[in-house]
Amino acid sequence: MKIALASAKVIDKDIYFNMCSMLEAMRNCSGRADMVLFGEAVLQGFNSLCWDYETDKHMAVSLTDAPICRMREAAKEYGIAVSFGYIEKVMDSLYSSQIVIDSAGTIIHNFHRVSEGWKYYWLTDNHYCEGDTFQAFSYKGKRFAIGLCGDLWTEGKPEEIKALHADVILWPVCCGYEVDEWNSKAKFEYTKQAALCGKCVLFVDPTYVDPNAKVRTTSAAIYFKNGKIEAELPVGKSGILVVEV
Repeated sequence: MKIALASAKVIDKDIYFNMCSMLEAMRNCSGRADMVLFGEAVLQGFNSLCWDYETDKHMAVSLTDAPICRMREAAKEYGIAVSFGYIEKVMDSLYSSQIVIDSAGTIIHNFHRVSEGWKYYWLTDNHYCEGDTFQAFSYKGKRFAIGLCGDLWTEGKPEEIKALHADVILWPVCCGYEVDEWNSKAKFEYTKQAALCGKCVLFVDPTYVDPNAKVRTTSAAIYFKNGKIEAELPVGKSGILVVEV
């Protein structure tokens, strides 16, 4: 199976721009990969919330809203599965979620981040929620599991996701490192952490192009295999890394 790790261009609070960015990557990968993986919260942008529920509920989307429906249509149109992060509204609750849509346009998995680092928890109320655990799902004969960003840095969680015996761990993130810091130290720390989670871990961080963005992301994509870096994109630039797992 070939999976494209897409460090897509993102602007906070601009769903239209972000969808176009993802759709372009899907078109480019059609026929080249079985799935495209995007980073955490790429649909709205990681810093799209203000932590006032009455405002934020309008930025969040549900599984039946137009942006999700369009991405399902695109998966079917281009014949490629897609997984991307988004701020999800479920009744009166908001989550940092990662959806997986197969090449027929069917939602086959929808994961809620289990760690609270996606939000300003000292400001938020009980409308801002996390999931309880990791779950495995299957696609084209492979067993997958998802951990979002800080999930796999939380005590006990690497062991929990490893116990699922997934063939592939998807690790979408939104993190900000300077290029020198990433290349000299941080990516090796992530390599060690990935090794605690599984033999095959796919990491992708989006590329924020909004000059006013609060977080300047690392813009990275890495295939961690057996505790080592098997393949990676040059850090700091938007791009797509296609790997075979």
